Amino acid sequence: MSKRVADYLYKNGVIYTADSDNRLVEAIAIADGVIIAVGSSKEVAEFVGGSTKQIDLQGKMVMPSIIDAHMHPFWGGYQLNGCSLNYQSLTVEQILAELQQFLDNDPIKGENDWLRVTAWLRQGMLPEGADMTRDDLDRLQTKRPLFLFSNDCHTLVANSRALTLFGIDESTPEPKDGKIGRDENGRLTGILEDAPAMRASDSLPQPSDEQHDYIAQLVQKTLNAQGVTTVMDARVAETQLDTFLRLQQRGELNLRILGCREITPDDAPTPESVKAAVAKVAAFAKKYNQAELRPEAGIAVHAVKLFIDGVLQPPIRTARLLEPYRENRGSADKPDWQPTERFGDLYFSPEVIDELMVEIAAADLDPHLHTVGEGAVSISLDAVEKMRSAFPNKDIRPGFAHNELVATKDYQRFAKLGVIPFLSFQWAAPTPEIAEVEREMLGDERYQNLEPIAKFVDAGAKVAFGSDWPIDGLDEWFALKVATTRRGRDIAGKRHPRFDTDRDLTLIEALRAMTIDAAYSQRFESKIGSLEVGKFADFIVLDRNLFEVDPETLDQTNVLLTVIGGKVVHEVN
Repeated sequence: MSKRVADYLYKNGVIYTADSDNRLVEAIAIADGVIIAVGSSKEVAEFVGGSTKQIDLQGKMVMPSIIDAHMHPFWGGYQLNGCSLNYQSLTVEQILAELQQFLDNDPIKGENDWLRVTAWLRQGMLPEGADMTRDDLDRLQTKRPLFLFSNDCHTLVANSRALTLFGIDESTPEPKDGKIGRDENGRLTGILEDAPAMRASDSLPQPSDEQHDYIAQLVQKTLNAQGVTTVMDARVAETQLDTFLRLQQRGELNLRILGCREITPDDAPTPESVKAAVAKVAAFAKKYNQAELRPEAGIAVHAVKLFIDGVLQPPIRTARLLEPYRENRGSADKPDWQPTERFGDLYFSPEVIDELMVEIAAADLDPHLHTVGEGAVSISLDAVEKMRSAFPNKDIRPGFAHNELVATKDYQRFAKLGVIPFLSFQWAAPTPEIAEVEREMLGDERYQNLEPIAKFVDAGAKVAFGSDWPIDGLDEWFALKVATTRRGRDIAGKRHPRFDTDRDLTLIEALRAMTIDAAYSQRFESKIGSLEVGKFADFIVLDRNLFEVDPETLDQTNVLLTVIGGKVVHEVN
């Protein structure tokens, strides 16, 4: 039988395959969007025919394209296309000045036009401990409803008109899965935390289909330029998937879109209500899940999102701990950190979490849990144990996202139970100020388990990378640098201090988490994530050999070419 003729041959490169042996090869041949050969340039030349287009890599590095296994692409798209505070540490007056300038120059000036302000760094407000309230926002010269959405997407502060349109007033009951801020007199402060913030943001009038299409195109262009070809939307809705479907139908979809549908505590308040809640997600998945992954970009939905707890950092502190938070009962100059009675929040009862794990597995879906604090992690691992007992032979791939604080005893349980930690590598480089607050808030012993990555690897767990964009600005290569150095960007010309609570990942460990292991987390390791014969040709060409540069410079990497299913979707001329 004659050899298959390649459509494309990429040769004379340094090609990291991410296969089981982490091989480096020189060439790769592609036909119909599928890899048909990898090896030396001479070996792969056997697949060349008269119609083969040959690309000389001239020694450049090639690797599988990035799979970002936990992010919020449409939230990121809104941020790219609107009013953003760009994660700056600002005072109330500085924020108001920026907003007023935007309002004065915004071509959309109707008094009924909403203004969503993104990338508000609440925990970085100046002076330390300052906060924004509706009274501050009401000082702006506008009648428009507006709100600030925090960079972590867990806090929203609204002006009075926005609160009214959200249907929130002093009589609104406190929700199970978050907080509605009130002062000592019961008056609304305008601050919504955790799920109420997300629901309020979701409730905005929807842009037109044309506007959504523009946002989706902007998102995929931005991600392709970073070398990303597959994303998992960690809280997906019909709007996003309908938009990407329109792009697909026009032949314009340049991302593999994977979806994770949320079940809220209101959907499943009791164990008896769980079965119906899971059935609704299963119906949603059936509607959008495309049966077969193809070389061309497509859509799949196979996971269920659960917010088990909230956020670790002050002032929210809704992440669930095993021991209580500490707080400063002194002053900034003379701190006096003392234990409190606050353990953080648990948004589902343990009994409901247990039932959810079993029913999600019964529906052949994968649970994907937001677990930040050690308490949420431990309780959720208990639930996975029950799920494994109920379905000992079923291929269910539970994922826990964030895991910023993990009890020492639980690392081995991730590996034993086949739970995949989804980690945002860049979080392992907090600023010295934040790190010091967290040390005092948790105490020295627990602080040593903050922002783990390698501890999971050393325990035998398979780690998947997820940027959580737009919680942080999108920079996949900065995340790679932090994973391998545990250092952030220089501060005022000084080298960022290393965050010493874990060892560095090796480059191979980090790259696998961003490629083949992320593919495993999404059940697609047989099709994407590594450059092997029979897999789709999803890869990127870089301006440097990552194996030869100082890890401190990995954040300077540029993507020259991004290919999905053999199709070029980004190219630097």
